[in-house]
Amino acid sequence: MSERLFEVYLTVCDKGSMTAAAQELGMTQPAVSGAVAALEKTYETKLFERKGKTIELTEAGRRLRQYSQTILDQYEMARKAVHEEKQETWCLIGVASSAADTILIPLMKSLDQQRLKWHTGETHELIAMLTDHKLDFCIADLNADETNLTYLPLYKEEFSACVSSSYYEDDTVAVSQLPEMNLLLREEGSGSRLCLEAVASRRSLELSPYVESKSDLSLIRMAENGLGLTVVPTRLIEKSLKKKRLHTVRIKGADFRRQYYLIYRTDMYLSDNLQSLIRTIRTVTKKGIQS
Repeated sequence: MSERLFEVYLTVCDKGSMTAAAQELGMTQPAVSGAVAALEKTYETKLFERKGKTIELTEAGRRLRQYSQTILDQYEMARKAVHEEKQETWCLIGVASSAADTILIPLMKSLDQQRLKWHTGETHELIAMLTDHKLDFCIADLNADETNLTYLPLYKEEFSACVSSSYYEDDTVAVSQLPEMNLLLREEGSGSRLCLEAVASRRSLELSPYVESKSDLSLIRMAENGLGLTVVPTRLIEKSLKKKRLHTVRIKGADFRRQYYLIYRTDMYLSDNLQSLIRTIRTVTKKGIQS
């Protein structure tokens, strides 16, 4: 079936008018009507109903609209696959902010000869970009179990709750004490914050951060200056622990570990180059966390 038919169909859906779609596409109105009629004949159903001077999608039309963009994306992916050896294309990789401080630089150094572009952001943002074909891959700590995405486990990141002795001297903190403490936390929905909130919710406690930040490093600096308790990747505080600027505290019942995944669209064509890229990413992230 012609790719053009789906392009015309989506334009009619967006414009809500055969005439407006024809103007948008530089076609005649009869040609647009003919394209819609061809789809209706193929699927043996009406896709639009006329309501006065306007048209509305039928239930079948709404269902086809959901799949039409995916069909067009498949056409584009097929073109890229066929001409892969004839052109160099950029691969766009998103890395969750929570992982960027520990794994992004090792990845960039190991893959510096590849045609790659990088984007850091929050996990929900990366997943949306991936679904909208604005990213090819992303590395994030969320497994949403969406059927249109594939999740390959990469590594587990360990987090630590830590403070400066000038703020809190003990090595343990009771869960009941958390609401009374100055909590220096990542943004809502981040891995480290979810770990802490899970512990509190089991005791029916609500946590209100004293400071909320998207940067682990800024939270570490604040904690070093005695401004409160934070939960950050353990790797990032190794120097602070050695220099006794911070010490870790145990929170009973807390499991400060998050699983990170390499995520991509299930319908994505994995060329030999992309499969090699996946293997390299899995190797580098494993070594990077263990080093």
